[in-house]
Amino acid sequence: MLRLLFLAALQVEAGPALAQSPPPPSADSRPDEPSGLVLTFLDVGQGDAVLIQAGGRTALVDAGPSAPLDELRRRGITSVDLLVATHPHQDHIGGMDDVLAALPVRFYMDNGRTHTTATYLRLVNRLEASPDVTYLEATPRRIALGEAEIEVLPLPPGPGEHNDRSIGLVVRFGDFEAFLSGDSEKGELTWWTDRGAIPDVELLKAPHHGGDNGVTDAFLGAARPEVVVMSVGPNSYGHPGTGALAAYAAAGARVERTDRAGSVTVVGRADGSWAVEMGATIATGRPATAGDAGENQRTAGAGTDAIASNPASVDLHVVADAPGNDHHNLNGEYAVLRNDGSAALDLSGWVLCDLARHCYRFQRGARLDAGASLSLHTGSGRDDEGRLYWGRRQAVWNNSGDTAVLTDAEGRVRARHVY
Repeated sequence: MLRLLFLAALQVEAGPALAQSPPPPSADSRPDEPSGLVLTFLDVGQGDAVLIQAGGRTALVDAGPSAPLDELRRRGITSVDLLVATHPHQDHIGGMDDVLAALPVRFYMDNGRTHTTATYLRLVNRLEASPDVTYLEATPRRIALGEAEIEVLPLPPGPGEHNDRSIGLVVRFGDFEAFLSGDSEKGELTWWTDRGAIPDVELLKAPHHGGDNGVTDAFLGAARPEVVVMSVGPNSYGHPGTGALAAYAAAGARVERTDRAGSVTVVGRADGSWAVEMGATIATGRPATAGDAGENQRTAGAGTDAIASNPASVDLHVVADAPGNDHHNLNGEYAVLRNDGSAALDLSGWVLCDLARHCYRFQRGARLDAGASLSLHTGSGRDDEGRLYWGRRQAVWNNSGDTAVLTDAEGRVRARHVY
């Protein structure tokens, strides 16, 4: 039997909410990592796996039908502070055994309900053979994950069907809130809504893969999401349902689907604003005010049109494997930008990030002439016309594979390099 322990590094509370997160730092030329809450809905096919990153801490909510280990490694994940199984169905826990075998996990949470499947029994055997993993039952509590907070909602009483006993989580970072609830159906959603447990959120993971039985008018009226992400793949269940799609559209929410966009990342900021990355576009959002409903959606559309009409073309390449030890030869790894367009580019405020969200912001006045190239080296040095220096103390680019994303000052993706 797993021990129930409480360790100081990952704070667990059953009492009042934790202190609100501080506002994001002012933009400077070389932030090591952007301040914010990063939620990535991993593309695991017909299943769920949500990666949460905040303040250097990591949670994984469900692990898909098979473990998304390659995706986690590409994002620089080497350990998991909190692993959550929302309910014991195969499309949510199928990859749990492999995650526990491959990565150090500190805390594991489930709803305390058993199942008879081979997948569930394999997971139980793995947990019982993992004495370093601390078990947490999903009772009402608050968990500090870095600068973010995860609130565990109470579960409906009684036996019930597995979907309607899915763990409900409210994830907060300042004024930004997200709601995740596995495969909750109308019964559980109504139970929470009737008790005032559903907050007004910026981000909603569509319950039950966007199924028609995973949404109600009252639930949507309470949640009022600005962004809805559906974790869905090829299936015979009719997911997502036409009724659910219509309901989210009527609520004015922007809807993204992993079966169309691949993995979807939402960055929540302390002021309640957000940015969504999927495929080759980034859309930004800000807190809505009276009279401007739908502003976030209009911003996304404007970004797409602007990229298509801009004649400038940027080529991005990363040299990741520095000679010798990467951490001792930081300037031996670098990114190269080349302007293949016919006009000079003003790089002021542009940002280059890797999958682990290490980001460099170009200084005001940075410029890349037509046909010219510049290199951004990871370590320290004196900037000149063709070379910039990040000033980091450790390597950034993952030798075994990574993704570099270059966004302009408006948050639009201008170049992407996957290796």
